[in-house]
Amino acid sequence: MRMNPGRQVEFHASCGHLISAPADRAGQGVRCPYCHQVATVPPPDVPYASPVVVPAGAAEPTALTALYLAALIGGIIGAGLIYLVMFDEFSESELVTVTPLWFFPVVFGVYGFVSQRLLRRIATGRAASLSEAARLTVDLAGHWAALVLFPFLVLKWRSSLLVSLAAAGFWAVLLWLFFNLLFPTL
Repeated sequence: MRMNPGRQVEFHASCGHLISAPADRAGQGVRCPYCHQVATVPPPDVPYASPVVVPAGAAEPTALTALYLAALIGGIIGAGLIYLVMFDEFSESELVTVTPLWFFPVVFGVYGFVSQRLLRRIATGRAASLSEAARLTVDLAGHWAALVLFPFLVLKWRSSLLVSLAAAGFWAVLLWLFFNLLFPTL
């Protein structure tokens, strides 16, 4: 554990990752953005007799990261199979019908990774909320990023799983509107 100049306390969560929280949150629980377990923020002025040992497997991906990766890879493989291998076998209406089978896993995986990254900004004290972390990203990437980061700008949750599910729902509505407005007969 150590103090940062911005009155942040850095300490290791139970998963071994170094996380940070405001010093005024001492004694309160904060959620680790990596393992999503609640860790108690230690007081900034209490020295520890022994260092925190980081577990050997701390660098391995968490279960949620593995889930996001599997969804992303599965969605990309599904899209490749549909559009590169089996495209001629599908009618237009069948292509519309199978689009969610690859689209939602890709959206879920991408938003899972992005939300974990934004939650890390909160944990390290670079942002106070998910929407602030998203605004910082929009400032860096440009205003077009706001279209992709829209769910993060309005959601207050600190769970990458809930955020990625909500983002998938948001894109489901957009996909439905897209197909119904452009291809109403399909």
